Amino acid sequence: MEDSRQKQIISAAKALFFERGLRATTMAAISKAAGIAKPTLYSRYKDKNAVFQAVVASILDDLRALMDEEFSKTGSVEERLTAALVAKYCAVFDMLQSPHVAQMMEDKVLYAGREFEKLNTDVATRIEGMIAKAGYNEPSELTHLILSCAFGIHRRADTREEVARDITTVVRALLTAPE
Repeated sequence: MEDSRQKQIISAAKALFFERGLRATTMAAISKAAGIAKPTLYSRYKDKNAVFQAVVASILDDLRALMDEEFSKTGSVEERLTAALVAKYCAVFDMLQSPHVAQMMEDKVLYAGREFEKLNTDVATRIEGMIAKAGYNEPSELTHLILSCAFGIHRRADTREEVARDITTVVRALLTAPE
């Protein structure tokens, strides 16, 4: 019961943050949207910033799970890496369609900057290991280039289809047969 209540709160808060933004969302609105009493919400979270931290942690967990699923599938390094990056950056692209996410992304540095960095570092380490194991030269530099391209692509794309197409093109171009 506790786990479902937690998911209920996080889901309601995430929807409100995306719809209204962090600053315009209140604890009263979160409790109402989650279908719980304010004292119940306050018994779990001391304030809205704590709820926001929990939402960010949930988003990061979801991104990590999306990527882990794709990394774990069978297929070539190119296929698994492409699928993982497309999954992550299409999900991020979808989130960025909310007019309030840009503000939340600025605020995330205050509340979860280290967690975002940890996810990015973990992903880079995993990709570098995959690339090195496959026999590519300069895996660290190649990983940096792939991740930089993927980041730029999702920021400049107009559609999620563009994100997927362009990341696929970049990975395919950079991961030609190992030398």
